[in-house]
Amino acid sequence: MNFKALLGYNDRLKMDKFQFRTILLKRVTSCAVLVSYIFISSGLLYASKAEYVEAEGYAVISGDRKDIARESALNNAFRRAVEQAIGVLVESETMVRNFELLNDRVYSKSAGYVKKYSITGEKIEGDTFRIKINAMVSKVRLEKDLDDIGLLIKKAGKPRLMLLISEQNIAADKPSSWWGSGSSVSMGVAENTLMEKFMGKGFNFVDRQVVLAGMKEEIKPPVSSAPGLTNETALKLASMGEAEVVIIGQAVAKAGPMLMNTSIRSCQATVSVRVLNADSGEPLATSSASATVAHVDPITGGSEALKKASAEISDKLISQILAQWKKRVSGAHAVKLSVSGVKFDSLKAFREFLKDKIENVEEIYDRSYKDGIARMDVEISGSTKEMAEELSGKRFNNGLLEVTSFTSNVIELKIKPR
Repeated sequence: MNFKALLGYNDRLKMDKFQFRTILLKRVTSCAVLVSYIFISSGLLYASKAEYVEAEGYAVISGDRKDIARESALNNAFRRAVEQAIGVLVESETMVRNFELLNDRVYSKSAGYVKKYSITGEKIEGDTFRIKINAMVSKVRLEKDLDDIGLLIKKAGKPRLMLLISEQNIAADKPSSWWGSGSSVSMGVAENTLMEKFMGKGFNFVDRQVVLAGMKEEIKPPVSSAPGLTNETALKLASMGEAEVVIIGQAVAKAGPMLMNTSIRSCQATVSVRVLNADSGEPLATSSASATVAHVDPITGGSEALKKASAEISDKLISQILAQWKKRVSGAHAVKLSVSGVKFDSLKAFREFLKDKIENVEEIYDRSYKDGIARMDVEISGSTKEMAEELSGKRFNNGLLEVTSFTSNVIELKIKPR
């Protein structure tokens, strides 16, 4: 027997077993890591949709009915948990001003927002039953109901909107608009429908008469009603009306074929829009919708189709805009900061100054530097107004900071030498 060969075979067998165990261990570890990642990711996703709070409720014991008092104390704890969750989303001043509205529409159904809870303590003090809970409050449902009563819009500063939608109904030879040359002041079907829907959710619109007056002085030649309204012109019009958000688009209705053996015609309409922040030009939302209406009168049918498509697009736009504003009021958002009077070799020190001295600054991104003016995007977790107020009057190097202007998304700053 060849013992050397046998020993070599045994060594290889041991090595193969060792390699097998190593590979198996690696794969088991990888699976465990993957499973853990899935659970952690799911937990984080779920956590982002809920607010975890501690709350204490109480109720007076009447007629020795401790069971009823306990139930009342628990409901009171639910309400207090919901109040805390709302406090994360809405400023306390807004809560006080809208107490009756919140009481009728939200607090009255507090238990419905609490997805899970655990009782951490309960006791009787004199004639009062007290109970403490840890509660998980649904942010999704709460935000929806706050949207419905317009409170999140208020926290976003109630930005004012402007509608710039050209419209061409059946039988019209060209698009018309309230801002176009030779057009009447009245709005079209699409704009009226959008305005009605948005105002029903608490949005405000600027006065078009102010814009029309400014157009006569500032915009020459007159603005065309053609569908291709540029962002640059739209933002200029929005600036005249002091709008924070501008909705630009076109609405077109066309006559379709006659329905078989009838005098009824198919009328089709398409509405396409884009929404921009008026100060920065950044997109907020975009959407389009189509609708078909059968009618004996093509013009009436076209109007109804335009109204139907506009109503559908309104819901989409409102949802997208509110989603963006929720990020702004409850998380980090970008502010465009323009700083004049800063030297190029002081930019690094200025960035460090912002992070050290200005609260809620999270990230800073340099964008450009020209002729003593630095432009940067600053991610903050508070409001633009709060940041502007903090910057005003601060000292940097041998200069004094002066805020020359600010809007919802832009701050212009000047460093004045002392």
